[in-house]
Amino acid sequence: MHEQRGLRKTLFREAAIYSVGNFGSRILSFLLVPFYTYFLTKQDIGEYDLVITAISFIVPLTTLQLSDAVYRWMIEKKELSQDEKAAILSSSLAGILFGFLVFVLVFFIYNYFYPLQYAAYFVPLVLCNGLFPYLQNILRGEGKTKKYAVNGVLNTFLIVILNIVFVFLIKMEVRGILLANIIAYVLTSLTIIRDVRLFNFIRRRFVDRRLLREMCSYTVPLVPNLMSWWVISSASKFIILYYLGVDFNGLYAVASRFPVLLTVINTVLLLPMQDLILKESDLSIFNRLFKKFFFAELLLAIGLAFVSPIMTRVLLGEEFKGVWLYMPFLFAGVAFHAISGLVGMSYQRSKNTKKILISTLIGAVISIIVSLLTVERIGLQGISISFFLGYVVVFMVRYLDTFRGRYDWKVFLSVFLSPLICLFIVWFWGQILT
Repeated sequence: MHEQRGLRKTLFREAAIYSVGNFGSRILSFLLVPFYTYFLTKQDIGEYDLVITAISFIVPLTTLQLSDAVYRWMIEKKELSQDEKAAILSSSLAGILFGFLVFVLVFFIYNYFYPLQYAAYFVPLVLCNGLFPYLQNILRGEGKTKKYAVNGVLNTFLIVILNIVFVFLIKMEVRGILLANIIAYVLTSLTIIRDVRLFNFIRRRFVDRRLLREMCSYTVPLVPNLMSWWVISSASKFIILYYLGVDFNGLYAVASRFPVLLTVINTVLLLPMQDLILKESDLSIFNRLFKKFFFAELLLAIGLAFVSPIMTRVLLGEEFKGVWLYMPFLFAGVAFHAISGLVGMSYQRSKNTKKILISTLIGAVISIIVSLLTVERIGLQGISISFFLGYVVVFMVRYLDTFRGRYDWKVFLSVFLSPLICLFIVWFWGQILT
C-alpha cells in the first residue's frame, strides 16, 4: 500500500510539472487551428502542413534520434562525473551536427535542380527541430523538469505572439508561420543552452567514437521506427495530395489537429511514466500502469470524438466545419498510438529497440495499403480509417508479444468495439446534422 501511494505521488508530481511545459506547446497546435482557418485558405494550410510533414520525416534521418540516447545515457547512473557528462553531450552533438551537414549538402544539390517554394525556411527548420529535442532531453536527463516546463511555456508564448505579428499583422501567410517557428525555436534553444551551460561540456577531446557507436546502436533502430510512425500518421498526406489535391490536404490537416487535445493529455502522462518505467525494475509497476491507462485512454478518446461536431462548429471557419466526419477514427488512432507507446517502453527499458521497429513497420505497411485501397472510394474517411488501423496493428503486435501468457479478454473486446463505436458516432451525428 505504501509503495502504491509513493507511485501515485511520484507520478502526480512529475505529471504536474510536465503538464506545465507540454500543455502550452501541444495545445498551441490546437488553438492555432481556428486562427489559421480564418486567415489562411485551404491551399495555404495544405502547403504548410506538407512542409511540416516533410521536416518531420527528414529530422530523424538527420539526427539518428541521438537526442533519445542523451536522455537514456544520462539517467543510467544516479550521479555522472563531469567527464562522463561531457562525453555524452559532446559525442551525441557531434553525431547530430555531422548528420545536419550531410543533409545541407544533399538539400542544396536537390534544390539546385528542383527549386522548392519554401527552401529558405527549410534548412533552419530542420536544424531547429533537430537541436531542440536534444536540448530538452538534457534538461530531462539532469532531472530539471521545472526548467523543462518553463521552456515549453516560453516556446508557446513566442510562437503565438510571432504568429499574430507575421500572419495577422504583416500578412506573410505560410511564410509567416514558418518564420515564427524558426525564431521561437532559436530563442528558446538559446535559453536552454544557457541553463545547462552546454558549452562547458562540449569539447572535441570528449568526443568518444566508441560511445557514439553505442548510442547509434540504440537509436538507429528507432529511426526506421519513427519513419514507420511517420508513414502511419503523415505519408497519407502525400497520397491525399496525389489523388485528391492540396485543398483536401488542408481539410485533413485541420481535422488531424483536433486530436492534439488528446495528445496533450497523453504527453503529460506518458513522460513521467517513461521516467518511472525506465528507472524502476519492478514489472508489476508497468502492469498496473498499463491497465489503468488503456481503458482511461479509450474512454477519453470516445468522449472527445463524440463532441467533435460541436467543436468544429464553434471554432472553425465555414469551409472547415465538415471535418468532424473524419475525427472519430483520428481520435481513436491517437489513443492506440499512445497505448502502443506505453507498451513499447518495456522494449526501451531492455534497450531492445528492434522490436519497436518491427511492430511499427507492420503497422505502417497496413496503413499505406488501406490508404491506397480506400482513398479513391471514400476519400478522406479512408485516410482516417487507415490512420486508425495502423496504430491498432502496432498495439496488437506489441501487446501479444509483451503480455504473452497474461492476456486480458477485456483488451481484445475493447479493440474490437472501438471501430464500431467510431462508425456509430459518424452515423449518429450525420443523422442530426443533415
